[in-house]
Amino acid sequence: MLALAGLVVVAAVLRFWRIGQQSFWYDESVTLGLVRHSLAGMLSMLPHSEGTPPVYYCVLWVWARVFGFSEAGLRSLSAVAGVAVVPALYGIGAKLVSRRVGLVAAALAACNPFLIWYSQEARAYSLLVLTSTLALLAFVHLLDSRPSRRWIVTWAVASALALATHYYALLAVVPQALWLLWFHRRDLRVCLAVYAVAVVGVALLPLALSQKANAAWITEAPLSLRLGQVAPQFLLGTGAPARSWLKLAGALALVIALVMLAVRADAHERRGAQIGATLAVAGVVVALLLIIPGADEVISRNLIVVLIALIVVIAAGLGARRAGALGLAGVATLCAIGVVATVAVAVDEDFQRAPWRGVARAVQSSVPAGAAGAVIVENTDSIIPLADYIPGLYAMHLGAPVRELDVVAAVTVPTVDFCWWGATCFLPVARLDSSIHIPGFHADGPVIHVHQLWIYRLRAVRPHFVTRAEIASALNGFPLTSYGVLVAPPS
Repeated sequence: MLALAGLVVVAAVLRFWRIGQQSFWYDESVTLGLVRHSLAGMLSMLPHSEGTPPVYYCVLWVWARVFGFSEAGLRSLSAVAGVAVVPALYGIGAKLVSRRVGLVAAALAACNPFLIWYSQEARAYSLLVLTSTLALLAFVHLLDSRPSRRWIVTWAVASALALATHYYALLAVVPQALWLLWFHRRDLRVCLAVYAVAVVGVALLPLALSQKANAAWITEAPLSLRLGQVAPQFLLGTGAPARSWLKLAGALALVIALVMLAVRADAHERRGAQIGATLAVAGVVVALLLIIPGADEVISRNLIVVLIALIVVIAAGLGARRAGALGLAGVATLCAIGVVATVAVAVDEDFQRAPWRGVARAVQSSVPAGAAGAVIVENTDSIIPLADYIPGLYAMHLGAPVRELDVVAAVTVPTVDFCWWGATCFLPVARLDSSIHIPGFHADGPVIHVHQLWIYRLRAVRPHFVTRAEIASALNGFPLTSYGVLVAPPS
């Protein structure tokens, strides 16, 4: 079908366009550090450094050795997975309601800015979405009274892979499994498939418990704040200009979808929407129930599988046979919002990940040949992404002989109540005070601007042994509060 092929092309363009432009951020740098090890070494490190199961890392370990360890190389796996979601969602909409609804669902997925953001990130979320979407595709085929063995096996394999990609696949797998156990309670094949997936979940439990502390930072923000971020980010993504106006336009399109379901959809179209809505609500309920035993990891990216079911619901309304011009207007509005938000992220540094690659270039380009330099940067998490771009970078413990000191501060970072997705709002804001004085060093040139990060450079006439205590004394009263001192060895 030409229309579906066109939507796949649109999805690919939006996901691969400037995919390597932004620097790695902290989470992606952790991914890079893992896949650089041997396969056995990587797997042994997962319980200590990650909060997700191993499937994504195993796939990426092979992928990186074919396509490289660059930003584009690592992220391309997520992009491919993100593109593959589009035809899978078409299949869900076509089976559940109609081909028209399938095309609308594919269009909404192709242009959704939240899905696009995670299709351009070297993390497990895009693969989670793909495996969960394939599980949902198999699930809707299993709603037939006599399901084929092919779809039973597909559901079991896709569900097991989803769980082994991310624990929050539970939000999709559990409601579907319970539904299938009830609907096909006399079909031994389906029951065995559900039990097999349950075995996989139980087998992952020891690893999940060992990784629990790695996600403890999520509960630092109130649950109400985190829940309040979900709907806007599902609609607009993590960054967009004129968010209030886009949110209003998107809300209007969603209202149109609900009205079309209520007054223009037939019984078959409403049934398809009800199935999607039931799965979405059940997924949110599962996420909230997980809080009771202490597994509170409720943020938008962990609820991303719920977005797939919601897209089906919206598509059923806007793609209803009698939705007419209003339905098309709603589809066009939501797709336009997605394209605007995606383009804005690609061209506006305020919405992008921190420019550590640019900082590394600025530092390395000025340190005299054969000499070492030091970087003073707030937030010790910055050590990891900077180390990806400055070979041999290490943290200073006592002192080191250096010719140059570069003080880095995030000066113009957008203010967000709870920023966790890697954009520059993730960095603590600090005013760059150019009055800092360290014995043996003098100011060298004007302050350097690398997008939101500013660099104030100090230089010594010859290599000078500077201690961490001297730097701490110089920074007394300085805006940097939780800083790391990193040493770039001689080039």
